[in-house]
Amino acid sequence: MTQASQPLSIDALKPGDVLLHMGKGELSKLIAWVGDSEYSHAAMVVEGGQLIEAAAAGVRHAGLPERTRMVANFQFIDVYRPLRPDPGNDKDRAAMLASINTYLGRPYPMTSLFTLGIACAVRNKIPGDPAFREFVRVALDLVINNDSNQVVCSELVYRGFDEAATKPAHALRLKIITRPVQGTPLPRIDLAALLIESLDDYKRSRPQTRGHNPFEATAEHDEGDIDELVLQARAQLGLDASMRASKGDYAPNPKTILPADLQFSPGLTRLGRLAMRA
Repeated sequence: MTQASQPLSIDALKPGDVLLHMGKGELSKLIAWVGDSEYSHAAMVVEGGQLIEAAAAGVRHAGLPERTRMVANFQFIDVYRPLRPDPGNDKDRAAMLASINTYLGRPYPMTSLFTLGIACAVRNKIPGDPAFREFVRVALDLVINNDSNQVVCSELVYRGFDEAATKPAHALRLKIITRPVQGTPLPRIDLAALLIESLDDYKRSRPQTRGHNPFEATAEHDEGDIDELVLQARAQLGLDASMRASKGDYAPNPKTILPADLQFSPGLTRLGRLAMRA
């Protein structure tokens, strides 16, 4: 049995490890299909025997022992360890954990989840060579509003790495690759169960009180100067070589990061599967 196939106990986990889940619901099937992946949810291990995740109720901490007993909710949970920060770099690790913990309490974007899903499905399913598919990804990333006031699960994990206060900045940013079209068939979906599941998630995402949401944007969106937006688009799409140093320096819109992007990032390596029991 290889190391990557051995069941792992929570004692083997370290703060900063990424937990990729496959849920048992209909929505989980769709998320995995959109990403051509075996995962539908992402979280990160933090201090104190806990994980941090973006769920329907918002970004929260949850106990690791309790998660390993949620066999009714998850088919399996795999552990991925980041290559950076280095094992002895406690400063950068602390910066990463501080970065992701700043998102505690922020809401889940239930009302825009459908739009995000369509954009990501188009990005992953459209045919073409890798250069064209990367072009499509960058174009869609420009369309989706990079709003950190509301976050989805894999976006939260990506931001934890990318926004850590390191020197130089973004030293822990995970590289995201564009994969060839996988041709994963659309899974059989129970539409009635999907509707009920989505409505339940939406109810959990609603604030319990009418108090002020500290993360709600108060200023109107600034449409900006059209010429400047065009220059920005040209730079990010690589249409002007003098404005883009190399093809590998592109940083994706965190809002469009999927569990699949984390799964196939060369910055993470799979350790194994968590031992789960009822």
